[in-house]
Amino acid sequence: MVGLLLTAYPTPDTVLRRTADADAAVSTQVAESGRLHDLLVDAGYAATAGNRYVKEPGLAVDLLVPADDTTFEPKQLGHRQFDSAPGLRLALIAAPITLDVGVTLLNGKRITFTVRVPPVEIATILKAYAYASRLAAKDVTDLYNLLMIARAYKAEDIGGWRLGDNPLTGARLDTARTLHQLARLAGRSAPVSEAGIPSERFVALVRTLVTSPE
Repeated sequence: MVGLLLTAYPTPDTVLRRTADADAAVSTQVAESGRLHDLLVDAGYAATAGNRYVKEPGLAVDLLVPADDTTFEPKQLGHRQFDSAPGLRLALIAAPITLDVGVTLLNGKRITFTVRVPPVEIATILKAYAYASRLAAKDVTDLYNLLMIARAYKAEDIGGWRLGDNPLTGARLDTARTLHQLARLAGRSAPVSEAGIPSERFVALVRTLVTSPE
C-alpha cells in the first residue's frame, strides 16, 4: 500500500522499504459469501490458514476484514477465520486511489493490472493502528513516508487530509495520539531509531500535519 502510494506520489527524501506481503481488504459481506475464496482457489491458490492463500513459495495473499473496535482480532465469517484490522472500515468506504500498475517480474515477464489503494490519510490511520499493536520499526518507516507525501502534496491531490482538523474524533483521534506519543518519545524510541528515518524530521512532520490530542 505505502509503496504504491509512493509510486503514485513521488516524494524526495523518503525511505525505501521492501516487503513481500500482499494484503487485501474486503468487507465482511464479501468474506462471508465465500466468493473470493472460490476465485482464489480457481486461480491456483491454496487456502492454508483461514484468510491466507498461497500459490507457491513467495506468492501469498492475506485477506483482512474490518475490526469492530481498535484491536486486531480473528473473526469467523463464512466458516473461515479472518484477521480483522482497525481502520479498515474507513478504507472501504473512502473513495480509493486507483492506479494502473506495470510490473517487471524477476524472470523478466511484464504484467499490468489495476489496483485500488486507500487515500494517504486513511493509509496513515491504518499504519498508526498497526504500530500501536506491534510497535514495529517498519510501521514507523511507513508512517514517515506517508507524512512526507502529505507534506509535499495538496490535500485535494491525495484524497483529502483531515488529521490536521480540530477537534479530532474516532480513528483520527486514535491516530493523533499514537503519532504524537511517537514524536514525544522519538529520541529514545527503539522503533524510531531502527526505522532508518531522520527522527527530527519525523517529529516536525507530526507536529505540523497532525493536530495534538491534548
